[in-house]
Amino acid sequence: MASSIIHLAITNELEKTNKFNNLERLRLGAIYPDSGCGGCNSHLKISVCGNHKKTYDLEYFRDRYGKQMLQDDFYLGYYLHLIQDIVYRKFVYKDHHWNPMIPGNVEKLHRDYEICNQYVIEKYSLAKDMIHEINLNEEPINEIGSFDRNRLLSDFSNYFIPVNYDDTFFFTKEMADEFIQQAVDICISEINAVRNDEKYIDSYDWAWDNMPRSLLETTLNTRDLGGYRSTSNGTLLRSWMILRSDVQNYPSDNDVALLKNRNIQTIIDMRGEKDIQRKPSGFENREGFFYNNIQIDEGSGIPESPEYVSESYMKIAESKNMPEVFRNIANATGGVMFNCSAGKDRSGVVSAILLWLCGVSEEDIIYDYMITKICNKERFELLHKNFPEVDMNIVIPREDYMKDFLKNMKIKYKDATGYLKEIGLEDNEIKKINGKLL
Repeated sequence: MASSIIHLAITNELEKTNKFNNLERLRLGAIYPDSGCGGCNSHLKISVCGNHKKTYDLEYFRDRYGKQMLQDDFYLGYYLHLIQDIVYRKFVYKDHHWNPMIPGNVEKLHRDYEICNQYVIEKYSLAKDMIHEINLNEEPINEIGSFDRNRLLSDFSNYFIPVNYDDTFFFTKEMADEFIQQAVDICISEINAVRNDEKYIDSYDWAWDNMPRSLLETTLNTRDLGGYRSTSNGTLLRSWMILRSDVQNYPSDNDVALLKNRNIQTIIDMRGEKDIQRKPSGFENREGFFYNNIQIDEGSGIPESPEYVSESYMKIAESKNMPEVFRNIANATGGVMFNCSAGKDRSGVVSAILLWLCGVSEEDIIYDYMITKICNKERFELLHKNFPEVDMNIVIPREDYMKDFLKNMKIKYKDATGYLKEIGLEDNEIKKINGKLL
């Protein structure tokens, strides 16, 4: 994210207080991730939290290149580049509220880089000859993908050419100084972690928000339960095994092909009889899918007050047909997609229990629930327009609704396994559900 000049400035500052074996390799490593080409995932970017967040897979780099980082400053520089970029994401998106989705903003930010580069070069005494060509053709780093060193070195040289404009739009010279100092401090801590095997930055905790969107083009709220971290073993839940969704009345050819390609075979529709008759599912009797209508009448209407929402979620969880929902998930061939009408309440309850069963934190369970507020924005606006008498405070998800529901479930059942056993699932069925995600 930050320009190569800023990466070099940070490295230059680190050299003042830390001892390195080979500055030429350190400096080249510090800008080398920007030379990835041909689809190379040089920054090791991955999706987490149901694809609603992005991060860099720092754990993979440490596992694969940990020994090299101790012995070879090129790999340490490469790793510190990833650290600086993940810090930059937080600095720009969270601390300074940058919105890249506004048309033209990205281009304006890059223009700011050009302006600030001249300032950074002068203030931090940078020079073109600080970066040297090094033959890396036989290096282990090439396992990641293809790199274009010539382009990298050419771009780096061009950064030293003065520009004719000096008014920044967003990223100011003061922000450059602020970020450089912040990154230096964090990099020093990370260097100590590398050398002394201390606590590293956790890439999951530093993930940044990605614009939530439905996986299907004909729904608003189809989402993956994969990518959340299990606190029981630290692994990420498997993706494309269990999807939560709103109703799929008219799936497109693209939607059907996507689900088939991802081996989503079982569809569980929790809507009641009236909704099924009024708007049949587009997957009923569709070749290649096993469609099951397991009616959960609780949750089909709007609770009488905001205070009643969490209680209504308990009634959904304790519905007489709910055991069949989980039993179908356990015994399904391939992946599963379950839905209600809006993918909010009944689907929200089932999702929360599944994530709870797999050891996902309460914070992440609530986060997954609240994504519905974003994905269903259009649906909520239409409901309010057509039924202005409805209290939207009841309809729109609030963190307290899920928090209180989880609290009540823990009081009554202690944990998700206790709940599933109480409603009649066998140990082997619970193990099968776990096996789909863990």
